[in-house]
Amino acid sequence: MRKVTCEDMCIKAESLIISGMDGRSVVCGLTRTIDTLLTEAYWSARKDLNQLPQDNLALVALGGYGCRELFPFSDIDILLLARNKSSITKETAESVLYSLWDLGLNISHSFRTMDECVEDAMSDMKTRTSLLPSRFITGSQGLFQEFKREAYQKILYRGKKKFVGDILREIEKRHKLYGDSLYLLEPNVKEGRGGLRDIHSISWLMRIVSKISDLEDYRKVISAQDYRDFIKACDFLVKTRISLHCISGRKNDVLSLDIQERVSKILRLKDTKKFFCAEVLMRLYYKKVKNITDVLTHVIDLSASSFFRLPVSFGFKKITNDFYLSRNELVVKDKSVLDSPDKILEAFYIYASTEKRFSYQIKDILRSKSLLIHKKTTTSSKTNQFFLDILRSNRVYETLHEMHETGILDRVLPEFGRIRHLVVYEPSHRYTVDEHSLIAIRNLEELKFTKHIKLQYLSDILKTVKQEVLFLAVLLHDIGKGLSIPHVEAGYRIIKGILERFNIAADDRKRIEFLVKEHVVLSTLALTRDTEAQETIAQVADVVDNEENLNALYLMTYADMTAVNPHFWTEWKAYLFLDLYRKTRDHLRGMVAPHAQITDAALQSFIEDMPARYLISNTLEDIKMDFQIAQELTQERLAVSIKEKTDGTAEFIIITTDRIGLFSKILSVLSVRELNICRARLYTGESGLVVDKVFISNWKEMCWEGMEKQIIEDLTRVIVLNAGSPPTPGRNIVSKDHAQQSMVYKRFEPFIEIDNESSKEYTLFELLLPDRIGLLFDISRQLNLHEIDIISAIINTEDAIAQDVFYLQYHGAKLTGNLIVKLLASIYEAEMQTEKV
Repeated sequence: MRKVTCEDMCIKAESLIISGMDGRSVVCGLTRTIDTLLTEAYWSARKDLNQLPQDNLALVALGGYGCRELFPFSDIDILLLARNKSSITKETAESVLYSLWDLGLNISHSFRTMDECVEDAMSDMKTRTSLLPSRFITGSQGLFQEFKREAYQKILYRGKKKFVGDILREIEKRHKLYGDSLYLLEPNVKEGRGGLRDIHSISWLMRIVSKISDLEDYRKVISAQDYRDFIKACDFLVKTRISLHCISGRKNDVLSLDIQERVSKILRLKDTKKFFCAEVLMRLYYKKVKNITDVLTHVIDLSASSFFRLPVSFGFKKITNDFYLSRNELVVKDKSVLDSPDKILEAFYIYASTEKRFSYQIKDILRSKSLLIHKKTTTSSKTNQFFLDILRSNRVYETLHEMHETGILDRVLPEFGRIRHLVVYEPSHRYTVDEHSLIAIRNLEELKFTKHIKLQYLSDILKTVKQEVLFLAVLLHDIGKGLSIPHVEAGYRIIKGILERFNIAADDRKRIEFLVKEHVVLSTLALTRDTEAQETIAQVADVVDNEENLNALYLMTYADMTAVNPHFWTEWKAYLFLDLYRKTRDHLRGMVAPHAQITDAALQSFIEDMPARYLISNTLEDIKMDFQIAQELTQERLAVSIKEKTDGTAEFIIITTDRIGLFSKILSVLSVRELNICRARLYTGESGLVVDKVFISNWKEMCWEGMEKQIIEDLTRVIVLNAGSPPTPGRNIVSKDHAQQSMVYKRFEPFIEIDNESSKEYTLFELLLPDRIGLLFDISRQLNLHEIDIISAIINTEDAIAQDVFYLQYHGAKLTGNLIVKLLASIYEAEMQTEKV
């Protein structure tokens, strides 16, 4: 019996796509090949079992295979349909299955009678949907026709209201699971929003609600243009998934960054003057999944209205002379109403203010009328006023999103249209630039209605700012991306023309310009500078100038950071930003720490010995606790306190006398335990007393009974006794495999930077590198070899990327130019050696 491997199918499919064949024809061809193999295997297995009547068994294709959508590494889902389960039938079915397994294909099978098909379908939705595209392969055609007449109708229509509800809930659940956005940088082409599974969901709903199973009949439900776009989108997704399977050599549905260029080559996409071929691929992808989503939304609306109709009044309810409400949807009696740009913007203003949905009719008209809005019409005072009123409403995100989806927002703000579907590879970012900006507005708007206690302080601050000013700044904050110059500078230049066009008041214009120009300042300083250092707080205060700007910048930072990806805004980051915000606010208000009120002479002496930034960085309670720990110093001149916190983190307070390479020795002890250092604060007094505070993020995960005692013993050995450091994994063990390292490098440009200008006292050493076990220890060791003192360190590790900043001195002063060159050379050489390992 001849065999066809998945690899054979890949070679065949890839060659057909490269030759220009459409995707549907390719998967249909693969389906026919497998149909032939299964048919041969079926009849070969039945040769010696003629005692079973031929009308007692049929081989049926299910699921994607039933739809004639067979991909190279897909499961081949089949049903052995039996009239009964007699011993002879079972024996025949087993013989057929053994024969099929011998083919070496990914066979997924079931053996059921017609009654069992109905019973299983009613109890399991996955089984029920897989049976919907049932297709006869071979065996008893009469039995299959009987199944279609009797059992299939029950599977399709029994309890169809609940069935439709289950499908709608499954769609919603799946979208949330795989990223509820069309514009992910690494989408799942099968399960993601607008993917192949949504195409299947459309077909299920069409069969149940509209009794349409033929693709050609979709024209009865959707417009001619939507139908054409839908067919092209389906073909594109099929070819994309085939390419993913062929390149990966396995079933793979994620269009990841490292594979996009190779997929684009198979699809015969080329570089253009503006975009690389991978970017062309993604822009096409976003356009196609949007087409599919539009059809799915319309079909869902039809399904919901058929089975879950809310009680509404008949006829039309007047909203204005031109806009009406019908069945809880916004409609117009005459589509010529939307021939005016002012009326188009008025439609969106009504959408925002009534919080009702557009009908399919209005959406279709708006998409066709977008070209009416151009440079001359966007200066209309009415148009501008409607747009600003939308920004003042309680439905900003939904309205702007609808404007963007229909192409209207790109016409009102052509500058925003330039970042449509723009892919910019940045660490941790998961969305296109336009989607990121809109999600930022959504997250900010949700603060108005939040009941989350930990977000209440942000909600309170939001009440103090001018909403339309803040939201317009957030919408425009990344419009400079994609240009050759830094996006902050580019965006700052671009917005001036926009603000003039919208005739924004002078004070509001000044604030928007400030927010766009400085929107990364707070996040940069909070994550890469010592937020407790007086100069950092003073730097933020100098930038914001007043508390109103600080409030707006803090909110904008929250919006921007939470829109990077769903997990980027951690509790630790929230603490950092809130801490910096409060310290800066107090600085602007002129508040002074109450250290002068201390009466204890010994405590006062301890405080006076510490550097000035220690006083600013710590509360009076923290200082008193440090003082108590310092009193415990033994003749060994080392005291260690480990404070475990309720959130699973821990703070190490290490007090000792200063010595060369102290921090490096501390790191050597912590690194060997694989403790994740997320922050470090190092203070050295005039007397040589050192107070080092190291924060561990994974303490609860890594801690075991006796670990604290062991760490303290190790610290004593390496610091006090000057014994050799414990063996660390830093030099010889890399924490990620080569593929994962390559992925990290693709997402950002690693760099090491030394800044000798920002601080009067210290040299700032900043690095952005793929994280690995022992990286921080290796860096500190190089500094130690050059006798460079680490005065303070800000440690941040997110998404496999280390972004660390060290405050350095050499013999009490900033580093010289020659020393900087030597340091960079040694670090570069050390990192190259690590990469070789």
